[in-house]
Amino acid sequence: MSSHLSVAGLYRRARESGIPLVGGHRGNPAEHPENTLASFRSAIELGVDMIECDVHLSADRELVVLHDHTLDRTTDGTGLVGQRTLAELRRLDAGGGERLPVLAEVCELARDRVGLAVELKQIPIPYPGMEEKLIACLVALDMLDQTCVISFDHRSVCRLKELEPRLSVGILEGARPIDPAALMRGAGADIYCPHYGAMDRDLVDEIHAVGGMVGVWTVDDATAVAWCRACGPDSVFTNRPREIVPAFRD
Repeated sequence: MSSHLSVAGLYRRARESGIPLVGGHRGNPAEHPENTLASFRSAIELGVDMIECDVHLSADRELVVLHDHTLDRTTDGTGLVGQRTLAELRRLDAGGGERLPVLAEVCELARDRVGLAVELKQIPIPYPGMEEKLIACLVALDMLDQTCVISFDHRSVCRLKELEPRLSVGILEGARPIDPAALMRGAGADIYCPHYGAMDRDLVDEIHAVGGMVGVWTVDDATAVAWCRACGPDSVFTNRPREIVPAFRD
C-alpha cells in the first residue's frame, strides 16, 4: 500500500500555509560528504521536508547517486561514472569512508519520512533509457508518490511524464525566461525549479497562475533567505539545513 506521504501533498501544504518546504540539497553537504547516506540521514535528522539526490547510470546500468559525470571531485576515483560498473563504483571512497549509494538505498532512507527529489543527470552526457530505468525502480519500491524527478534536460522531463503521468516532475532552469509557464507546459512539468537568483515575485505568480509550484536552489545564507521570503516559492533547497530549516520555521 502506498505511503500517505506524497510530494503533491507536501507542496499542497506549503502552498496553503505559505511556509516553504525545506529540502536538503545532496543531503547535508555542509557537514557530511555530499550525496552519501550519512549526508541524507543528517538532513532528515535536522528536520528537512525533502532530500535531493543526483542520479547517473553505471556501466552495468544501475542507478548510482552522485553529482558529477566524473568521479574526481567527490571520490578517490577518476574518470567517467558511466564507464565503471556498480561493483567498481562501490569500492570508491566518497568521503569519510562513505560509499556511493544506489537510488534504492536513498529511497529506503526517505520512505515515509521525507519527500525525495531526484535529479536526472542527462546533460552533457546522456544515458539512453535512464528514464525507463528510474520509473521502474520507483514503481517497484512503491515510491512514485513520494518522489519528484527534476532535470536541466527538459526533454528528459517530458519523457518521464509521457512514461508515467502520475509522477511529479520539474524543470531546472538557471536563467529568467520570458515565459517560464510556457517552458513548464512544453515539458509537462508540475514544478518550476530555478536558481533563487533567477526568481522574482512575478515569476512565482505566473507559475502559480497555471497551477504549478516553484522550488528554488541553493538557499544558503541570509540574503537568499530574505529574497525567498519576498518572492514566496513553495520550496527551497539548501546545502546548510542546520541554519536554513529554522530560518523558515521561526
